[in-house]
Formats: sequence, structure tokens, C-alpha cells
Amino acid sequence: MRPAPVLLLLIVCSVALLGADSCAPGSAGSGADSAVGAGADETPAARLDQSIITIGEVDEWIRHELFRQASEDGDEAKLHELRSQAVENILNERLVEREAQKRGVGTDELMEAEATRRMSVTDAEVLEFWERNKGSMGEVDFTTAAAQIRRHLERAKGPEAARGFVRELRADADVEVLIEVPRIEVAAAGPAQGPEDAPITIVEFSDYQCPFCRRAEPVIEEVLKRYEGKVRFVYRQFPLDRIHPQARGASEAALCAHDQGRFWDYHERLFVEGADLAPEALESHAEALELDLAAFRSCVQERRHQAQVEADVSEGRAAGVTGTPAFFVNGIVLKGAQPVDEFVRVIDAELDVAVSDEG
Repeated sequence: MRPAPVLLLLIVCSVALLGADSCAPGSAGSGADSAVGAGADETPAARLDQSIITIGEVDEWIRHELFRQASEDGDEAKLHELRSQAVENILNERLVEREAQKRGVGTDELMEAEATRRMSVTDAEVLEFWERNKGSMGEVDFTTAAAQIRRHLERAKGPEAARGFVRELRADADVEVLIEVPRIEVAAAGPAQGPEDAPITIVEFSDYQCPFCRRAEPVIEEVLKRYEGKVRFVYRQFPLDRIHPQARGASEAALCAHDQGRFWDYHERLFVEGADLAPEALESHAEALELDLAAFRSCVQERRHQAQVEADVSEGRAAGVTGTPAFFVNGIVLKGAQPVDEFVRVIDAELDVAVSDEG
């Protein structure tokens, strides 16, 4: 059973189907939105004390989302994302229900009371809000506006206050999430940084005309710096021809620069904001880097790396890549321009597994 409306508002995060920002060609979904039978999959998804939440229960919770997901692409990583979010929501709901039963109150009453207890607003906060916004509050004076400001600030604190309460319940409970992260094997074939024997391999499928791929560049730099010697980063080409007509030419040109041992320098120039990717500009970038222009020009004109780019695109599609950037961290999928913290979460977990295996 789904939680009551107030619980949905306060503790259940919305299920995101698209993930972080990414470039992707537009596509139309197929199929109607109707329930999918959850079946009777008894595989454990999570444990709360001695109570097991099964995959069947999780799939019942997200049955409408499952239908859309299956109708659109059947992406295994997306299915894992749906189920993982549903497990978190189910655990939150059951923790609140259990606490409400313990106190002999309803779940809505409990959430409202706990949120209110954490929503207190100080006089200093009211005054600070007034000072920042009084210019847009008309002729009203502070004494008149103070009560309204306090109510506004209390409402703003409400959702986070409720989530804070649920986090406290979670911290005091014996909870274990049992869903295994799917891994999709992709070849680490392409220009690379970092040691070949690094415990972590990140493969990125990217497009030089994609603004989200450009946004991901400093994140990868930070990851490589933070985990120096522990991460190997491999760049693979995935030009989105339908929306980025200059990306494929840029990909082939970057691989021509790679022939001269200057891939990363050339790569960096292509990702500078506003960089010109027109055919004549691609040669200008090579000239600025003092590459052998005759060799570079011959490589580009002969489209010497056309087959390699197409091979990258084909393997990316086979791995479920539909937009850029798309990352595979030891086979674990991260889609879109993710923050550093998301890479840290996955990499730290992978390093912990590696240490455990060695022990």
C-alpha cells in the first residue's frame, strides 16, 4: 500500500527516470501507462530488523514506472535506479509507521508533530529575512510583517525537518539494502589516463559538442586528482549526429591528434567553452598545439579514424548509452553530468570491496 498523502509529500523522494543533466536526441515513448503485475519475486531487496522487503514488493510499489521503463528501453541501470529509490521510500514509510504505532498515534499526526518540533524559527532569522527583503514588501513595517515572515520560514523548513526525523529513525534502526548494483562491461579501449592496473576504471562515452560533457570535464579532473594512482580514465567517442553535426568530425580529429601523442591537449581545447568545431577550426587547434599539420590534415581528410569512432558508438549503444556523458565506473553506470560526490560514493564503495577481497 502506498503511503498517505502527507507522507508522500514529506518523506518520499520523486522517482527520477532521466538522472542528471545530459545530451540526448529526442525520442517518443511507446505504450500506455498501465499497471504491470509485480509477480512473486521473493529475492530480498532490503532488510528492516528481521523483516525482509522483496523485489516483488518493490516492483508492486513502482508498477506504473516499471511499465513506462519497460516500454521505453528496458535499460537495466534505469531499472536498478527505480528499484533502489523505491526501496528507500518503502523503508522510510515502514520506519514512520512503526514509530507511530509505538507512540499510539497516526502517521500523519506523528510527522506533523516531529516536523513542527524541528521547524522553530529564531527572532534573528526573522530579522535577517526582513533586512534582505523589506525593499519588496511595500509599506508594511517590521512589526506587522514579523508574524507572516515567521510562518513563511517555518513552512520552508517543514520538508527538511520531516526528512531529518526520518533520518534519525533510519540511524537507530537495523537496516540493510540488499539490491545488487548491475554492472555493464564495456571495453576500456581508447585514450586513457592513469595506471593500467588501477583498481578503478572509468570509461566515459562523450560528445565534443555536448555542453553537459564540457561540464563534466572539471569533475573528472577532480576525481583523478583525488584518487591519483587508483583510477584509470578512458575516453570513448559518442557523437550525437542528430543534434550535434560537428561532433563526429571533432571526434575523428581528436584521434588524429592522439596519433601524435597529443590527444589530451587537443581534447582540452575542444572542450573550452565556445570552442569552434568547424572543419577549418579543427586544423587551427592542431596548429596552435604545434602538431605536424601535414600528418594531421592527411589523417582528417582520409577519415582514418572513422571506423574507430563508429566502433565506440556501436559499443556504447550496446551498453545502453542513449545520451552523453555516460560513465561506467567498474561497469556501474552513472549517466549525465554527475557531481564529484556521486563519483566518490561509487569509487569509495568499490575500493572497500577491493580491500575486503584482498583480506
